[in-house]
Amino acid sequence: MTSDTLSPAPAPRVRTRRSWTKFKAWIFEAPVLQVLVVVALATWLVIAIPAIANPRSVTSILVITSLLALAAMGQTLVVILGGLDLAAPGYILFGAFMATNVAGKLGVPALVAVLITIVACGGIGAAIGWICHRFAVQPLVVTLGTGAAITGATLFLADGDYSSAPPQALRSLASLRGTTFGLQFPPIILIVLLCGVGMWIFLNRTAAGRRFHATGVNFRAARLTRIRTSFVWTLVFAASGALAGVAGIFIASYGSGWSQTIGEPYLFSGLAAVLVGGTIFGSIRGSYTRTLLGALTLTLLSTIIVSNGLSEAQSRIIFGIIILAVVSLYGRERHVRDRF
Repeated sequence: MTSDTLSPAPAPRVRTRRSWTKFKAWIFEAPVLQVLVVVALATWLVIAIPAIANPRSVTSILVITSLLALAAMGQTLVVILGGLDLAAPGYILFGAFMATNVAGKLGVPALVAVLITIVACGGIGAAIGWICHRFAVQPLVVTLGTGAAITGATLFLADGDYSSAPPQALRSLASLRGTTFGLQFPPIILIVLLCGVGMWIFLNRTAAGRRFHATGVNFRAARLTRIRTSFVWTLVFAASGALAGVAGIFIASYGSGWSQTIGEPYLFSGLAAVLVGGTIFGSIRGSYTRTLLGALTLTLLSTIIVSNGLSEAQSRIIFGIIILAVVSLYGRERHVRDRF
């Protein structure tokens, strides 16, 4: 008899365990759960409100999703790095101020206002990243104080003028009636999709993306491999500030105005979009694709909540429960630095 004949067949329990391990790994690798949740929520919304299945309503949902995803883009990078950027509301407020009071009221060209926002918010973010890395300070503390300072400075510059509106050149980019290459959808949707493609290429197809992931997984080990971790931290927080500032420009353009609290809702909802998408602090599997799905999930869920007459407090409770559920699921995966 051959050795193959004598070897026992694998036990059914072992096969089941291996199959479950492969299935769980697949769930973590690809945003399968997020896609299923989006499909389920969209189906629920159409069944509950059949009238919402029209181009106008769909466009509105996609625009709101795009604004949230853009506001959460920089936060996605910071979370993958293992930090948290609480200065986002300040950046968004400053961007809204540049769109309304500078470009709208003073007549500064829209492109110049965008460039000023990128340089100012990106420069502040770069300083935050360098300080946090150089002095080993928690970003939570530095970004919270800096965000408050940016908010105060912006309100001082505004001098109580909240009546201005962005110029038509900016409003047309986020207007529900806007067109893109003759097609009936606002340019903001295409802009966010292109940003998503660019982010995917950076994170998955470039050496800089690999160095970025390595720094987020374990910056001490990354430093030993001669990765300039201080440069990575500085650049990531600079990108977070610049992207949040640009998001503020689009948010003000969509609403045709601004207020003192225009950026506050996007701190919680932006972080929620990142976490609901499945990106966990220092996770090697974090991606902007997941954030896009998380933003769409929250937008659909918010629409359902509003249609059922729930209050803002009740919606925040629901969002909090969802975040806890997602973090408990993805947070149970053993961290990469503990696998070796």
